[in-house]
Amino acid sequence: MKTLFIMVFMVLVLGADLKVTIFPYIHWGIWCILIFPMIIKGIFKKGLVLSPMLSLASLLIIIGMISSFFWGINTDNAIQIVKLCLILLTLYYFLYYSEIGWKEIDISINVILILNFIFLILGILGFTGMASLMTADGRWGTFFAYPGSLVKIGAWGFYFNILSLLLLEKKIQKINRLILLIMSLFIIYMDGSRTGMLIIFATLFIILLIYFLINYRNKFKAFIVPIYVISIFLSGIIILLPDLLKSRVVKSIFNLFNSTSISKGLELVDSARFMMLKSAINKIYDSPIIGTGAFTTIGVYEDGSSMVVHNTYLQFWGDFGIFGILGLLLLYFGWLALLPKVFYKLQKNNNMQENILVSSSILMLLYFVINGLFHPYSTELSEWIIFIISLTYFYNYYRENKKEQLYSLIDE
Repeated sequence: MKTLFIMVFMVLVLGADLKVTIFPYIHWGIWCILIFPMIIKGIFKKGLVLSPMLSLASLLIIIGMISSFFWGINTDNAIQIVKLCLILLTLYYFLYYSEIGWKEIDISINVILILNFIFLILGILGFTGMASLMTADGRWGTFFAYPGSLVKIGAWGFYFNILSLLLLEKKIQKINRLILLIMSLFIIYMDGSRTGMLIIFATLFIILLIYFLINYRNKFKAFIVPIYVISIFLSGIIILLPDLLKSRVVKSIFNLFNSTSISKGLELVDSARFMMLKSAINKIYDSPIIGTGAFTTIGVYEDGSSMVVHNTYLQFWGDFGIFGILGLLLLYFGWLALLPKVFYKLQKNNNMQENILVSSSILMLLYFVINGLFHPYSTELSEWIIFIISLTYFYNYYRENKKEQLYSLIDE
């Protein structure tokens, strides 16, 4: 029953924009019904688990959030802080009290993937209540996930299923994974996120590195297969080159490299985002220690309009000061210290399902790290759930059911 509740929770929360299409607080309602009782039960049954690094990261973030009240008590800021605290509590629960593995993650990823794929097809056929074109630059969204949220589902499905296609042995498994991989690519394409596409492209070499590490004893698999995959990929790029040259992603890259300076290039690629970064840096310079509260770091344009800064790290620093950003950096980057040991274990582990899960978790964690450079943070569970699941499985794989402390660097 516990496993079923967790799977239902993950699938529903992955539908990020159900909070728009159904009810604004649907995910928090689901959390109260399915997760909160299990948190209480887990703590009473197992007791509190010592988690030095997660505790330190959380403490720094909380200090930063509380210090933001220095500028005055704001009800909306208080609400957002409570939501962030509950997200940290959810992460703590998943890390130490949940038991998620291949079945739970495989079902959760691919159920929401298939649903969004079906809804996109229905939208294309004219059922606009299921999916529709949502932006002027051609980005699609579905009943479950709007542009920006949709690409994350596609990216997770892409990483999970391409690794499954490469590492699982049975033909029927490979056929199934190929179909799911095509669905993932279709979802990524329909979302049209420049950031998402660039991150996936930038992390392709890591997929090949992981494949090499797992198969290093087999020279054919370790060398010939990656070369074959690269050849197919390059052939695809050549075939699609005319369309790619017209895409938003390639135009942005050309503008960046043809500019006289990095700042000028960034301004040409996205003038709005460039203005946001300037505004955020100026704000941090004025008050680097104490932030001004959730979603108060905004970019102001020449016409007087404004928008929250699309850079998680600068925005978090501006909102919650130096303590907040240090805590967030610890949360986002602390796992990298364990990566060499995890890669070493990948070479020794013959359980391909475990290897697929941890490898896709690594890739999604990197996705979030890079994505933070281009997008704001969120206080909604739906925007954190993939990060929470990925970080959870990464540490589960590292610990191998030993009672190691979170982020421990001691080699037992």
